[in-house]
Amino acid sequence: MRGAGQAKQKSREWEPLVDPDGRFSSGIADFDRLLGGGFRRGSMALFTMDDSVGIEDLDLLLMPTYLNFLYQSRGILAVIPSRDSPHEFRSRLTRYATRRRFDTRVRVVDYVGEDLGLSYVVNLADSEAKPLPKKAAIAKMVAAEKQVQGVRERPFIELHAFEVFDTLLGKEKALKMWYYGIKRARHVGNLVIGLLGPGLESAAGVRRMADAEFSLRRDEVGLVVRGLRPSFPSFVVTADPSKGTPHVAFVPSPTGTGTRP
Repeated sequence: MRGAGQAKQKSREWEPLVDPDGRFSSGIADFDRLLGGGFRRGSMALFTMDDSVGIEDLDLLLMPTYLNFLYQSRGILAVIPSRDSPHEFRSRLTRYATRRRFDTRVRVVDYVGEDLGLSYVVNLADSEAKPLPKKAAIAKMVAAEKQVQGVRERPFIELHAFEVFDTLLGKEKALKMWYYGIKRARHVGNLVIGLLGPGLESAAGVRRMADAEFSLRRDEVGLVVRGLRPSFPSFVVTADPSKGTPHVAFVPSPTGTGTRP
């Protein structure tokens, strides 16, 4: 079984952790303490990872943050990794949040015509993977942002798997788009969660834009997270032994593991 010390899952409704002033709780008490209370509002948190990190690992670490937003009537606008799909992303989140909560607060952006016609998917390409005209694509994105904001225009998570843009647009266009997007997210107070895999040409530029950066890798003891900005030592990410998944605890990594960059 993946993940060190995984606890038995318990069926209980998620109880959001309180957001300190000027911050968003990560949904993980141990992580919040390392962050000084949580992610800063209007910031970009970048997770750099190697090939050992899979979708299940990302779910383990990020699910509490997703749920902490959803259970406070905040939304998620997601560009997910290429190994994932919109309907699978929804399936995993709706283990812990109702389908109605997901469908009204989450939008998954698709650039290749995947899962066409689903209400929670923002298709920016047709069934032949041809991009929509620019005007139509912008209109869809505006509608999606309004949906995840809700009538009270609450801040939301912007999840970016940078491999998607790097592959489809190339380094220069992708960096320019991210620059404007991240500036706007900071202005409106959203939380940007960036996923940066290995080998991307835009990696250096993305890292310069990040406000916080964390290294992820899978070791023999499980998923290991290390803080680069802010700096903190390696911890094993595991299901909370008392509450069970999706609650998460950080356990100090054994000496000699999880220390490689």
